[in-house]
Amino acid sequence: MKHFNIYARCLALLLAALMLTGMLAAAETAGQDAAGENPSYDIVYSSNNPIPEIAERVRPAIVQLNTKQESWDPATRVAQVNEVGGGSACYIRSIEGDEPGGYMLTNYHVVKDADAYTALWLDGSETDLELVGYDDGSDIAVLKFKGEAPGGAQPIPMGDSDALRIGELAIIIGNPGTGDEVFFGSVTAGIISGLEREGVNADNFSHSITTIQTDAPINGGNSGGALLNAKGEMVGIPTLKYMTIFEGLTFCIPISVVKGFIDQIIDNGSVVRPRMGVTVTSIDGPDEPMKRYPPCGAQVYTVEPGTPADKAGLKEKDVITEANGARIKSSQDLVKAVDRCGEGQDMELTVYRYSYDADGNVTSGYEELHLTLQLQIID
Repeated sequence: MKHFNIYARCLALLLAALMLTGMLAAAETAGQDAAGENPSYDIVYSSNNPIPEIAERVRPAIVQLNTKQESWDPATRVAQVNEVGGGSACYIRSIEGDEPGGYMLTNYHVVKDADAYTALWLDGSETDLELVGYDDGSDIAVLKFKGEAPGGAQPIPMGDSDALRIGELAIIIGNPGTGDEVFFGSVTAGIISGLEREGVNADNFSHSITTIQTDAPINGGNSGGALLNAKGEMVGIPTLKYMTIFEGLTFCIPISVVKGFIDQIIDNGSVVRPRMGVTVTSIDGPDEPMKRYPPCGAQVYTVEPGTPADKAGLKEKDVITEANGARIKSSQDLVKAVDRCGEGQDMELTVYRYSYDADGNVTSGYEELHLTLQLQIID
């Protein structure tokens, strides 16, 4: 029994020492936090939640876009204008000059085949819109309105979608619903769930586009709205959701991919893309080249004679792994790199050229090439 009491006392002393150590460590950590050495991170649903302020500022700039189509019945000889659909649109830029007005950004599939467009603002005001132009390759369209934006609406600032990180705050504002059942200025929130998702396409894009994935919910009518970051900057355009066995899969067009297209549409009414003059396919492989294994990248399938690619010396089966310093791991990466360049701009390429036998198998060795080509508009 005496031995038991000694053991019990020792155990009690040990527990007391551990508790004291933990309290001292907690006090030290609190001191560091107060001094700014180990800053704490506020969760979204706290008193520092930025969503209410962002919603208050951005909601007036997002409109319900209604589209109409003209029709004529040869049997009755009656002409009609019918509402054919709708979605959301974002006020992104004011018109420069003496006359007030602004530009709206939406999805092309929202305005496709329509003949007339109206914007219903958050305060109930209605404004006629004019289609400036569109790009079906990236599923965007730009419209404009005349006069002052009602309800104190201000253009939504553009952010940098390339700077997004998985797990950061994602806010979507739009107008889900159709007809008389529209939930104006709906705000949903979640996180950035994935970046550069490939192959996500409901026939929205005629060009290769990688998308941003988020779990912030959307519904019909949200297309053309705004994906915002924690600063309230527009970083994407909600365009589709998966409605199969999956839940919580919303996909948005990255704003950095289409900024240049928006400028082209506003300036010229359309988008013209410069090209290299090649067709490419994605090739899987190691990150770095090996003697018998080409690295992952964009492999040249064909080269059009007389094009910038041909003049630069690109050949079939060449593997492009870098473009202007960016790592190219797929054909989509190369398309995105080209889309971000203008006509006449130089593109610096890192290329690996392997030798092949008659059966198409890689033989030993490769050549590393650094080629420069000047992008051009090719009919």
